[in-house]
Amino acid sequence: MLHHGDLSFEDGNVALLAANTAFFVHRGVLSRHSPVLAEAMATLDPAIEVSGCPLLTLDENPDDLAHFLYALYDGVTRLRYDPSDFDIVLATLHLATKYQAQKIREDVLRGMTPSWPKTLTQWEIREAAATNPNGLYKPRLFYPHPIMIINLARETNIPELLPSAFYDLCRCAPSDIASGYTCPRTSTLHLLSPTDLMNILKGKEHASRYLSTFVVNELEGRQPSAACIYTEEKDPVRRRACQAAFEAITFEILRDVNGVVCHRSSDPLFAIVDAELMQTREDASSTTGVSLRACEQCRAEFAAVVDAVREEFWNKLPFWFGLDVPNWPA
Repeated sequence: MLHHGDLSFEDGNVALLAANTAFFVHRGVLSRHSPVLAEAMATLDPAIEVSGCPLLTLDENPDDLAHFLYALYDGVTRLRYDPSDFDIVLATLHLATKYQAQKIREDVLRGMTPSWPKTLTQWEIREAAATNPNGLYKPRLFYPHPIMIINLARETNIPELLPSAFYDLCRCAPSDIASGYTCPRTSTLHLLSPTDLMNILKGKEHASRYLSTFVVNELEGRQPSAACIYTEEKDPVRRRACQAAFEAITFEILRDVNGVVCHRSSDPLFAIVDAELMQTREDASSTTGVSLRACEQCRAEFAAVVDAVREEFWNKLPFWFGLDVPNWPA
């Protein structure tokens, strides 16, 4: 039997045994955090002991149990929620759920929320953090794979993580979604359940259809604002400058230039806001050669539409993906 070097205290008064590793820890600390462990320790046979401490045998991986015990003693401030540390986060949350360590569970969930948020504003902050100064979007460098998040949320009953994880995943190709994700560190293949796979493919269709509807309703043949500065121009070309700008933006979205340039080839939420962002650029459409900039009044009116449409899009995520998420959005 091995003694865990860091988690075997000289004044420990209970021994936890996981596989061949013993942890000499404190009953009071465990009881304070976990009613499940408190109940288990209350029924220990004092005749079964190790180094003078009553023995509680747990069916856990020793490394996972160590991560959980570190959280009990030191809190979770040391945890990082990026791919490099996600195995630790996963183990800690699993055991916090299993042993009903509610404070640890809440603290871990609080740390995960910025990466898998409930509000559109938080999602935009998350997306900006995963975009480098050249505009390239690399979420897998910053966030764990969404299949792992979906499965974890299912196993630990944390539905509020699901909509953003489903949306993140739905931007992948259907073949990539169905084939799953193999963790490069552990070589473990993570797959969605058949139900979640079906729901995410349905949600992907809903999101794509919503983008198409936005293009048809808000861009194709868009009329200028009543306050458009070009409406009184005598030159017919100048008079329809803003209409031409919106037509050029329509062509750019349909060509999916943003997907090619920014690595966001299937991201309706980004495509909608990019229809607005295009109007801040000085260059002309690569398809039509027409300026993408409408006048300030037309841009402001369109920006209000974009904000409303994206908020509605975000609110619909649980419905599209067949999720039951109370109080969505936050």
